[in-house]
Amino acid sequence: MTLDTPTSRHADDEVSLDEAALTPDGTAPADGTPVTDEVSVEATGPDGSGDGPHREVVVGLLADPGLASDLVARVAEDLPDALDGAVSGYRWRIETAGGPVGLDAEGLLPMLRRGSRLRQEHGWDVVVLVTDLPRRAGTQPLVSDYGSDEGVGLVSLPALGAVWLRRRLRRAVVDLVAHGLIGPRAAEPVDGPRRRRHLSPPIARIASEEEGIDSHLALQGTRGTLRLLGGLVRANRPWRLVPSLSKAMAAAAAGAAFGVFYSNIWGLAAALSPVRLGVVAAIAITAMAVWLIVDNGLWERAAARVHRSEATLFNAATTATIGLGVACMAALLMIFTTLAALLVIPPALLPGPDTWPEVAWCYLRLGVLSGSMGIVAGALGSGLTSPDAVRQAAYSTREQQRRALIDEEEPNAQVADEA
Repeated sequence: MTLDTPTSRHADDEVSLDEAALTPDGTAPADGTPVTDEVSVEATGPDGSGDGPHREVVVGLLADPGLASDLVARVAEDLPDALDGAVSGYRWRIETAGGPVGLDAEGLLPMLRRGSRLRQEHGWDVVVLVTDLPRRAGTQPLVSDYGSDEGVGLVSLPALGAVWLRRRLRRAVVDLVAHGLIGPRAAEPVDGPRRRRHLSPPIARIASEEEGIDSHLALQGTRGTLRLLGGLVRANRPWRLVPSLSKAMAAAAAGAAFGVFYSNIWGLAAALSPVRLGVVAAIAITAMAVWLIVDNGLWERAAARVHRSEATLFNAATTATIGLGVACMAALLMIFTTLAALLVIPPALLPGPDTWPEVAWCYLRLGVLSGSMGIVAGALGSGLTSPDAVRQAAYSTREQQRRALIDEEEPNAQVADEA
């Protein structure tokens, strides 16, 4: 659905998803409310005078609960000005609605069907869906795609990466509206000859083979895949794992306390080199991460999946999420253990020189070694935590639903594979 007579800005104003742009804070919409925010701005005329009538265009934004909804609320206020800078001759109004975006029986996003229904229900001119699930066209991860006939676009949050999400989301929405849903359709790579940042993954428009979809905006190459992986981990928010593993943390604290009160551990910590201590800590964190993944059934079995090519990516995201979550827990434990050692153990009792720099290093080494011991004990304590609690902490809401839908089809998929 392309509106009549749009006036685009100069070619040099082409949207780049990686260029810096500040966006103001907003208020997150409440889940389930049909419309929680709307922003409008008068668009200037083609000559910059602001005179003359302008058609009002209502852009509806629907975001998945969680991170996607928070980001949409923050960028919604800035979108009218951004859209006015990309396409002139319109008056913009932004309306947001609480998700979820929705999944079909295969865990996929029914983009056009969902978007068309929202346009009819709310009277929006165009709809942009924002999801924290990844999308692919073959093997290429997608940033966004759109169907101009239906007036529906979709942004995949993980493809925006792990950093600068607000400004990247804002530019992705502007690109959809200005170069597809309302403005003239763009066929050239967005970051092609104008790409300035060496580490920026190339982003290109590719043809769509899906019915009703005009084109895709895709990440290219290995760097694009790595950015998608970082976005998946960011959407999972690994730091949430720490409060969910309270029983494991209690067991880890008990194991670490043993090192604080056992004098032989003091001598061992003083004798170990920093490299050895780092290796011990890395082994402890890895052991607990592996235990959590295996014990809670977080590893996705590719042999019985319909979309087997995605299993490696999702397993890598799971491993990184759990690993970072355990690393956060280990860091907290080591800090608390070091402080406890400072409180309990007089410096004169520690082995080695009694000058303050050497004593401080001895306390720190003791904290690292005792914390590593505690992490191993925490792995055993994690068995007391329910698998559902671990999954809720390790995955975003949409990823939990996707995995639940696929797990329901697991027996049928196994039968099909055996046949």
